[in-house]
Amino acid sequence: MKHTLKHENNQSNPFMNHYDLQSIENNKENRQANKILSNIESKISLISKLKTNAFDNYKKMSQDTKQEKENNKISINTKIQFNSQTILKQPFCKITNILAHYTEDKQEQQQPKKTIKNNLDLNQLCNQEIQIGNFKLESILGQGSYATVRLCIEKNSKIKYAIKIYDKSKINDNQKMNNIKREISILKRINHNNIIKLIYAIEDRKSINLVMEYISNQSLAIYVKSKSKRLLPIEEALYIFQQLANAIKYLHSKNIAHRDIKMENILLLSDNYVKLIDFGFSICIQDNQKVNVFCGTPSYMSPELVSKVPHNPLCSDIWSLGILLYRMILGEYPFKGQNDKELYRAIQQNKVKLPNDMNQNIVNLINGCLEKTINQRLTIEQILNNPLFQQTVNIYALS
Repeated sequence: MKHTLKHENNQSNPFMNHYDLQSIENNKENRQANKILSNIESKISLISKLKTNAFDNYKKMSQDTKQEKENNKISINTKIQFNSQTILKQPFCKITNILAHYTEDKQEQQQPKKTIKNNLDLNQLCNQEIQIGNFKLESILGQGSYATVRLCIEKNSKIKYAIKIYDKSKINDNQKMNNIKREISILKRINHNNIIKLIYAIEDRKSINLVMEYISNQSLAIYVKSKSKRLLPIEEALYIFQQLANAIKYLHSKNIAHRDIKMENILLLSDNYVKLIDFGFSICIQDNQKVNVFCGTPSYMSPELVSKVPHNPLCSDIWSLGILLYRMILGEYPFKGQNDKELYRAIQQNKVKLPNDMNQNIVNLINGCLEKTINQRLTIEQILNNPLFQQTVNIYALS
């Protein structure tokens, strides 16, 4: 599929930068990607600086106002004590007058306000198009703390896309800014059939927008919950798992750790063809580099992650794959707790319960992924070399 855009509409808006990331030539890729990142970084840094200055000024004004109130309070109390006899001698009519004014004001507030006619009726307001660049925004597909994912349609080609909208007003610290930078940088580098593709990046005054291919609005989580007992037949689960494992193998070959593998981040087509999405926590590491960042979804976190010790994030991805396979086949998570603290304790204890009659290859696969000792945990190559993926999965794919 070719992705083309006419830029006439965007050129008329001096406050919008539009980048067609699919048309960048290979020898110019790094230079153009760096331009995008540095441009976005400078804009976000400016917003962060302005917010900090505004907060400092507000804090200073609040302190000055508080001090002024204290001074006035002291002054009033002194005046009351000094003139107490005089105040008592004042006529009550002044108080009555105040009450009368207050009653009149209250009566006026209770009276129904006249409806102001507007030239724009409700239907017109509801039918107004909301757009970013050349994309018309449609329904909301997902929402986070500082980003919203919406369906959008390119006005010329009528092609559907998913647009991830980062609200600049909510990007108020360096960590969030770095997450966005990493997400753009990583998505620009990857091209795999089972991973979502980034097509365009659009920046305007209010937001940073990542336009990606639109697959469907059905996640693996929604699909599994619709099934009886909230689990999948083994052959179907293995077919989905193999595709995801191939995507992770591709990422790990580029030293990219996803760090948030879960059913909600896997989109499903009608033929169970999967796409891995949401690279907001992803990171690119050096060989054997260890990180000490606490992120992800609790039920999918590895022992080294919940223990908050330096660890290889690629190994934590393998653990998440094991959790995912267990959840799809058995309909529940292997580790549970009434709260996060209990859940983390169960993860560290690492007592995995599997049915006695389960296929031994599946047992080895799950136990290998959920091995507490990192050095003994399966690698992604060992996972894909399991005999399961040469037998059952191929039969399911052809059916």
